[in-house]
Amino acid sequence: SAGALAIPGGMALGQSNGLAVAEAVLALNAIADNFGKPGGMYLSALAPNQTKYQHSASMKEMQDFVQQIAAGKFKVLFVHGVNPIFELPASLDFKNALNGVEQVISFATFPDETALESDYVFPDHHGLESWGYQRVATGSAQPVLSGAQPVVSPFYNTRATADVLITAAQLAGGKFAEALPFKDEVEFLQSKIAPLMSETDGFFSAADIDTFAAYFQQYGGWWKTTEGRIAPNTEHVLDGVVSGSEAEFAGEGEFYFVPFVSPTLAEAGANKPWLQELPDPTTTVMWNTWVEINPVTAEELGLEDDDVVTITSEAGVLELPVYRYPAIRPDTIAIPFGQGHTAYGRYAENRGANPTDLLGQHFNEAGDLAFAGMKVNIKKTGRKQPLSRLESIMGVYGVGLGEEK
Repeated sequence: SAGALAIPGGMALGQSNGLAVAEAVLALNAIADNFGKPGGMYLSALAPNQTKYQHSASMKEMQDFVQQIAAGKFKVLFVHGVNPIFELPASLDFKNALNGVEQVISFATFPDETALESDYVFPDHHGLESWGYQRVATGSAQPVLSGAQPVVSPFYNTRATADVLITAAQLAGGKFAEALPFKDEVEFLQSKIAPLMSETDGFFSAADIDTFAAYFQQYGGWWKTTEGRIAPNTEHVLDGVVSGSEAEFAGEGEFYFVPFVSPTLAEAGANKPWLQELPDPTTTVMWNTWVEINPVTAEELGLEDDDVVTITSEAGVLELPVYRYPAIRPDTIAIPFGQGHTAYGRYAENRGANPTDLLGQHFNEAGDLAFAGMKVNIKKTGRKQPLSRLESIMGVYGVGLGEEK
């Protein structure tokens, strides 16, 4: 390699000093002259018609939002594309906060935890049944707008959320109808991509919106042919002072706690049996949640595979079976996120555990959750719970092979 590149992210940013870590890493790249050059760093091009970066709310903003909900600041709450009762840490108590809202309306495609707590459910189409577009940061040099179209007809009596809102606005009349003067979702989407027709550096164009929309769906989106990346200005990068404080860990536990998103289930895959049956790439465990513990640590604690332990943090308690994992630090445990639903269908309900139950309300300076900043204690229960694994009982430790002569 002609040079070295430092990339911030992951667990390092999920701690109390995460913002300072990111600033230090970016400053290191400035010193190494890595900005605005091949193999270095650029800022991604903005999506077409995007005037500022679109970003999700920080966890601190979500904490403030939940408090406003609980205080009765909102009469109506629409929930679309998320399942906050499951996805947010239990310490935020989103479920009980909903009692402060007069009317909760869910557009869930499946009966998840938040949908069951809603007053009304207007089920949206599945993603394979839906129209749509998405502003994306692809890392490419060109600004990109991604398009989506149905590949199958709706299987059930569902309706696109956009169509529900458009119809409701028309029924309400007045300023509501003026704000959404469309007959359906397709016409609304066409109004969003119509300004692209006047761009001279687009991958394609057309004289009328129907033809342009057809091209948009045919090519899966629209993008510019000109360079759109931004080379960061490094002139004043080293003028500031980066805090050198060490990460602070919440709780008096003996072990560092690392939650990680399951690569097979993620946050919304537990209701699909074919994903439940897909083995985890490193442990080969299926259909359950486990806690990864270093074999040396397990031996010191008198633990074997499948022994159930109680894991306690300042925010909550979980009971999980052990998987001895040689690739983890002896002072650290890890739990996958994806199971632990209390609803979401028969394949997901009451299966495994949700590691967010162990997370307290601690944030870094950017307002993000310090999800890797908790410490926990482990206690042996004396019970066993055999884990379903693709690997044989011999596993990676040669159990049952016997001693070599």
